[in-house]
Amino acid sequence: MTRTIPEPPEPDATAAATSHSHRLELIEVDLVGGGREVSFNSGLNLIIGDITTGKTTLVRLIRAMLGTMPDGLPPEVGYVQAVRGHVMLGNHAWQVYRPRTTTSDALVEVSEVHPDPDREGIALRLPVARSDRTYSTFLLDQLNIPAISVPQARTEPTGTLTPVTMTDWLGYCIITGDELDTEVFGHKRQWRNVKRRWVFELAYGYYEPELARLNAELRRVELQLASLEHDATIRAKFLADTPFADADALDFQITARTADLEQIVAQRRALGTAVGEVPGVQELRQTLLATRTRRAEVTDRLARLEAQIADLNDLRRQLSSQSARLTRAIVADEWLVDFDFIVCPRCGNDIDAARTAPHLCYLCLQEPRPAPSQSQLLVEQDRIASQISETDEVIKGRQQAQQRLQREAAHLDELINELTTDLDQRTQSFISDRATQIEHYAARQARLEAEIQRFREYAALLHRHQEQVAGREALEARQADLRALIHSQELSQLDAEDNVLALERRILEYLQELHIPDLGQELTVKINRKTYEPEVAGRSFDELSSQGLKTLVNIAHALAHHTVAIDRNLPLPGLLILDGLSANSGHEGFDLDRVRDVYRLLSRVTDQYRGDLQVIAVDNELARNILLEFADRVVLTLTQDDRLIRIPQAPLGEPEHTDSESAHDTSV
Repeated sequence: MTRTIPEPPEPDATAAATSHSHRLELIEVDLVGGGREVSFNSGLNLIIGDITTGKTTLVRLIRAMLGTMPDGLPPEVGYVQAVRGHVMLGNHAWQVYRPRTTTSDALVEVSEVHPDPDREGIALRLPVARSDRTYSTFLLDQLNIPAISVPQARTEPTGTLTPVTMTDWLGYCIITGDELDTEVFGHKRQWRNVKRRWVFELAYGYYEPELARLNAELRRVELQLASLEHDATIRAKFLADTPFADADALDFQITARTADLEQIVAQRRALGTAVGEVPGVQELRQTLLATRTRRAEVTDRLARLEAQIADLNDLRRQLSSQSARLTRAIVADEWLVDFDFIVCPRCGNDIDAARTAPHLCYLCLQEPRPAPSQSQLLVEQDRIASQISETDEVIKGRQQAQQRLQREAAHLDELINELTTDLDQRTQSFISDRATQIEHYAARQARLEAEIQRFREYAALLHRHQEQVAGREALEARQADLRALIHSQELSQLDAEDNVLALERRILEYLQELHIPDLGQELTVKINRKTYEPEVAGRSFDELSSQGLKTLVNIAHALAHHTVAIDRNLPLPGLLILDGLSANSGHEGFDLDRVRDVYRLLSRVTDQYRGDLQVIAVDNELARNILLEFADRVVLTLTQDDRLIRIPQAPLGEPEHTDSESAHDTSV
């Protein structure tokens, strides 16, 4: 069964678009595979049924269609393959297909229902999580609600951020039966309570992302200024104890010490060159240098001769081997070539000489090669013998040259030792005489270098101090700018306080209309500015006397949030689902009157805000007179014989099927 899309109000189109920007209205919900379709009205909707018939399950599945699929659903929900919904988001109608899966990579199919049947709307497949563009952000965008992230820890505004998702906003829209008489939007559950407070601040204007960013930046600037102040104090105290607190004085000291160091280095260099003034030292140095140069040349020539002799010996061995082979060939002559084989030298079988043509070898069956003549072999033998003789002469010459160079090298080594000993004896007395002076200059040089290094460290410290003073001025200017921006932003939070005051007045109005019991003092309502929970007649929600009273306060509190949000165009989805309204009320006398007051209040408010606020009230069986009064608002009645999930069963004699299209629907 389908319904036509509700038309927007007749007046000005721009005003209508603004008015309906946060509209969230269910038109139809279909439990695919569960055999259940539910159509909803644009105002108040009643779902009536006995306990354990599936009312709360339907509420949880609606929440799953719009947010996160919960765990721990009843076993019969396993027959539900998906939840298909026809919903109004803002001013546009959409078809939503949400698979019944809890995995984060599940895809939700959404398609726009265009008012013109001849035109196709937008169709999307959106992931539940792990993406920049998720199903949650799509819903928030369509409802004109900011999709932002807030600090995980309220005490650490610059710490890790966590997103405020559609599921968090639904915490103000869907109140299940186990919460209505015990919790304020799940305030007893730590993580939900954290998100509940963030949603309150976002909706009422206490928390603005830009203001939070400015406050975080101001905090960072203040921490930097405090650090600079601490460092500057330490540096000032350190430099005050030294005679070098002035940069000019430090530069003068560094220049003076550098000049002294250059003089010391020059004097040490002069001491080193003065050694050459000792008589005979300079000549000895030159002679020793020339001798060592000649020794290096001899060593190089010896290495080359050794390589040449080794190559010549290899050549002589090759020539001798070749000469021996020629000698054997000359001696053998034709005896080796004309050898007749009677048996095969490989396998020992007899060989028939007539097995092939006469001009072919009967052993290898090939044509014999002509054997070289003996005269040619003799000529080649003479040539190789001549080469061997020449090679021997060359080797002998190289060996003689090697012996001469070895004798010269030994002589040069003795000469180098004599010259070195003589030079050491001539310079030893000079160096011993100047040793004290050299030691003095070395110590003076080391001391000057250490002082220059220390002065440069002082100068670098003083330079950083001056840079930080300049940076501090820039930070102080930024601090003043941030404070001015924050002040201008905080002026807008006066509107947030007005919003909360309006909420308090609205809750009080609804509680008076519900005729709540006398609490012993004047009926007042206040929203605690720290917990954002309602306080009635000075009592917190947890201090209220009974679950029935908590239920009435919760109804008035939740309803007031939505009507104030509509009046002041605050970002809150225009959907409110209340489960178990009369669970803690009797069916006679004063309790019955309170139940009637609740439904009359919901009926009046939804008629007043029709098109902007849809309320779905889920309850057990109502008294007959109340049910008759609101019979036209009932959209679903569940019984023990007709529960929410209609489990498909196969006809008798056939195996059971899970496909609802091929099996009969029976209620369980």
